Amino acid sequence: ARDHGQRLAECGVGYIDAPVSGGTVGAEDGTLAIMAGGDAALIERWQPVFGVFGRVTRVGDVGAGQVAKLANQAIVGATIGAVAEALILAEAGGADPKAVREAIRGGFAESRVLEIHGQRMVDRDFTAHATVAVQAKDMGMIGNLARSLGLDLPVLADVEQRYIRLRDELDGAGLDHAGLYVEVAERNKGMF
Repeated sequence: ARDHGQRLAECGVGYIDAPVSGGTVGAEDGTLAIMAGGDAALIERWQPVFGVFGRVTRVGDVGAGQVAKLANQAIVGATIGAVAEALILAEAGGADPKAVREAIRGGFAESRVLEIHGQRMVDRDFTAHATVAVQAKDMGMIGNLARSLGLDLPVLADVEQRYIRLRDELDGAGLDHAGLYVEVAERNKGMF
């Protein structure tokens, strides 16, 4: 994105990188979270277009939108792992995972991941909405960015390896990324 922005600036063309979060449902409902990197005045000028799709937030200069999207994916990937482990812990400890999911909703653990992906885990329905293959790719990009910035992000590095294992060793590339539950269950044989 930064390279594109620089090349276009040399031609006198403004550029905004504006990745989104919210999936197909957010696109259909016009409720996407839009993370825009670029000149504030240019982003404001394009607000009527962004507004059709959702809510735009300027997160910095050109390229910052992509960084924000990776931060989003980091939270999604790590939270999916935490929800999977929590539900398996609940079941192994004798609690009904469906009831546990309902019980903790509204507390500090509440999230869209618990709401949507937690339900998929309870239902054992990993029909792809966003795939393990894409999440593994995103986790790899997060790792590359972290290393380029001299950062050590151990939780995200672990989650990346777990998505890679699910994709490559457990033949889960086409599962929904909530299917990380399968990787956790496989580590704890007999849970799935």
